[in-house]
Amino acid sequence: MSSSLLLFPPETVAIVTGSSSGIGAATVDQLAQRGVSRFCITGRNGEGLAETQKKTLEVNKGTEFVVVKGDLTDLKTCDKIVSETVDKFGRIDILVNNAGMGFLGSVRDAPIEQFQEVFDLNVKQVVYMCKLCLPYLEKTKGNIVNVSSTVALKSYANSANYNMSKAALDMFTMTLAAEEGERGIRVNGVNSGIVNTGMHARCLPPELVAHVLSMKSNAIGRVGEAEELARAIVFLASKEASFITGSNVRVDGGMYCYNPL
Repeated sequence: MSSSLLLFPPETVAIVTGSSSGIGAATVDQLAQRGVSRFCITGRNGEGLAETQKKTLEVNKGTEFVVVKGDLTDLKTCDKIVSETVDKFGRIDILVNNAGMGFLGSVRDAPIEQFQEVFDLNVKQVVYMCKLCLPYLEKTKGNIVNVSSTVALKSYANSANYNMSKAALDMFTMTLAAEEGERGIRVNGVNSGIVNTGMHARCLPPELVAHVLSMKSNAIGRVGEAEELARAIVFLASKEASFITGSNVRVDGGMYCYNPL
């Protein structure tokens, strides 16, 4: 590993939720490439978490892990993540709240239970993870990066519950940044466009993605890759972004700004 690529000292401890695949797994990989060697990885897919470990050890065979398999909507899982991380490493420097879900469904047709399910994972557990980590992040002058979506900024039909949850997450990011800046904690977010991940594959049928892209829905004209989101997350988590807080950075291929004529 070239020292010119390192952004973090090796004692840095990062918690990355939803790290069994997609943006979370790519974020662990990118953080490891830039010097982080202590991780808590967490998700519901044990095989995916094992694959994330394997790939990270290929980058840095000295990497240490806390691995927590579980559902974050069960807040006891959140307690376990933080307590086991602190027990093993004694500190927390970075919290990446990546775990989330999306459902298609109009206001007219989606069951009201969908609203609660989406908000429990996309908002409630994020707030709780932050509450648990703040005392440790204050000690290390650490930071938080929340993974949001362009739908927080621009309405899309047939996904009201998802849109609202990400809009709430963006407001939480800004509010928490305003509250915690005086304690040396930075809080930022990334607004993702359509990315080639398992979640988008589950939530968006291939024919819908093809239809969206045929309409040229973003300026670049293609879906994003998980690594492209991860690089933005790593930048925001690093000292290279030391004067950035309360920002929700669009990493969407120009989806938000693009208006085809």
